[in-house]
Amino acid sequence: MEKLVEDIIKESTTRSQEIRKQGLAGVEQSIREAQDYATREADQIAGGTRTETSAVRNRLTSREKQNVRLAYLAEKNRIVDEVLDDVKARLRDFTQDESSYRSFLVKTIARGLEATPSENVKVCLSKRDAQRFKDTKLLEEALTLAQVKKKIRFSDEPITTVGGAALVSEDGKICTDCTFEAKLTQLQPQLLAEISRILFA
Repeated sequence: MEKLVEDIIKESTTRSQEIRKQGLAGVEQSIREAQDYATREADQIAGGTRTETSAVRNRLTSREKQNVRLAYLAEKNRIVDEVLDDVKARLRDFTQDESSYRSFLVKTIARGLEATPSENVKVCLSKRDAQRFKDTKLLEEALTLAQVKKKIRFSDEPITTVGGAALVSEDGKICTDCTFEAKLTQLQPQLLAEISRILFA
């Protein structure tokens, strides 16, 4: 998943750099226009002193800078959201490749088994994945890969997820969430920092 995110970020760099150039040009233009407007407004103040004129100019310029800054932050957040949406779309595409996805799922369940301190474990999949893999040796392969002695079975209750699995103890008190959504949530601070570093440094 980290490699997938890295590829998406690289593809987004060129586009975002152009957006940033346009944004900075717009910022400079907006500030120039604000300063011109502030000067005109200030000059029209009858009987105003030089100090009052300067205060008006500074106040109007400061307000325009704040507006531009807010617009820039909104655009930055929009680009970050686009990158994350692209990650999710590619993850959905990945689940369509049954061979590669199945191999990934075996490894994911194996890691979940190692992390779940319970002898009896239920493996929860999405409805689609349960239909695709329930009659295969998916669990046996994961158990062999994990090299642990546990009793595992598919849960009768599907979960809502793009992909991955959740492993739950038989009594339901322990859950190891190995879904794509859980992994993205875990990685999100790191992803946002990396995306911002590359796109907005």
